[in-house]
This record gives sequence, C-alpha cells and structure tokens, in this order.
Amino acid sequence: MDRKGTKTVLAFYPNQLGFGFAIMENALTPKDYRIVVSRPMSNKYLLKRMKELIAFYEPEIVLLEDIETKRTRKSVRVQKLITSIVYHAKTNNIPVAQYTRAQIREVFLNFNAKSKYQIASTIAQNIPALKNRLRPKRKLFEAEPYTMGIFDSISLAITHYYLTD
Repeated sequence: MDRKGTKTVLAFYPNQLGFGFAIMENALTPKDYRIVVSRPMSNKYLLKRMKELIAFYEPEIVLLEDIETKRTRKSVRVQKLITSIVYHAKTNNIPVAQYTRAQIREVFLNFNAKSKYQIASTIAQNIPALKNRLRPKRKLFEAEPYTMGIFDSISLAITHYYLTD
C-alpha cells in the first residue's frame, strides 16, 4: 500500500447523534464520507459500525478527537466510545492520532476560518462534492445540523495532513 505522497486515513468524529467519518488519501480527496446515526443511542452499535469501517477500508491510521484535555466538552458516552475505538485500533496494530478542537481551529486559522461554520465553509469551498452538504449558518437557538459530522471528520483529517506533512 505504498503510495507516493499519500497516506490513507480514516477519521471518526463521534457526536450526540452517532458519528461522522471520512476516508481520505490526501487533504482534499475524500474517498468516502458519511454520517452514522444510532436510534436509540447505542455505543455498542456505533462501535460495531466503526470496527466494520476499519476492517473494510484498512486505513494506515485512524484519526479521532483528543479527549484527554481538561477542556473537552464531549459527553461521558462519547468519551467512552472514543476510548473503545482507540483500544480496538491499537490492539489491531493500527496507529491512532488524536487532535484537539484547539489544534483544528489553529490549522484553519491559516485559512481565515475561526468558527465551526467557517471551517465547514472552507472545506466546502475546497472540496466541491461537499458544497451541497453544507447547511445555512444556524441560529443560536437551532440544533447543529447532523451533516456537520462529515465536516468535523474531514477537518480532523485535514488537520492531520497539515500537521504531519
């Protein structure tokens, strides 16, 4: 699987509805991306789906949000899910890289994107296939669109490529 200048990464971004994922070969080329929703919410189901995606895509590295920081706003359920997938990847000799929201914001500041919506807009501008997935900026009282999980996972992958290349 030696490809010049490319490294297949699988980025997972768990959230309150399930998780978004993106499989990418470089910073601007997603091979696949989706949202996986669990109703009723079940970490067991979500972990099973994540394991299936790892087995199917055989990534060279798995990317996740870093929850070890004291500033994490992830729920205990999401933290347990992230810990479980890290354990699964490591026991299967798949490297894992984790990045904080602060690191993601820092990378996207280079593109004049500060907020989560601005980061998603920057991604949509640079990856044309995602333009139709970007929803209008939400009002303060509105819930986050579930499609934001795709942009979150891709922002994680772009951060990885930016910080490692």
